[in-house]
Amino acid sequence: MAELWQNPTQGVATISGAMASPSRSEQPSPRPNSRESSVSLSELLRKVLDELAELIARRNAEVEVGRTAENLIVRGPEQAVHQIIYQVLRNAVEASPSRGLVRVCQHQLPGEVVFEVTDEGTGIAAPYMSKIFKRGFTTKPGAKGQGLAEVEACIGRLRGAIAWESPLRSGKGCRFTVTLPAGSAPAPAVSN
Repeated sequence: MAELWQNPTQGVATISGAMASPSRSEQPSPRPNSRESSVSLSELLRKVLDELAELIARRNAEVEVGRTAENLIVRGPEQAVHQIIYQVLRNAVEASPSRGLVRVCQHQLPGEVVFEVTDEGTGIAAPYMSKIFKRGFTTKPGAKGQGLAEVEACIGRLRGAIAWESPLRSGKGCRFTVTLPAGSAPAPAVSN
């Protein structure tokens, strides 16, 4: 049975059996701030893929990247968005079997950018489903269990949402869907 678990700090209940849209907490949205930074999701994804190139090669994984819109811009500090992309993508590559395919999809929705990562690993075992975002929880030897806890914290600070599904219809694998607020492209530089 496929199950979807969503970020409990965003006020979302656990949903079983079907995929649902990520929900928002009852907290008010932050007011637009001209000093808020924005980052290109595609550029940051390329940077993260470069950083993970050795791991991808060592795991003999294939990463397929697609997007449904050009120039997807996320509102928020580059470091936080980088942490989210890096950790979710790294986990997918680590979970994939040798020669496994990791799919990365990027979508634009009104006011939001969606980043989705799907792997062909074994999926998340039922006893661990409620624990994956807990700081210190890990199933990886030598790991500290900080990655998804930090992802959840970054997404909360950015007023985003995270949802996941495992196993997928194929009976294996996992899909993480991260929704973040859309930003505006930086204004072109004015020359005198």
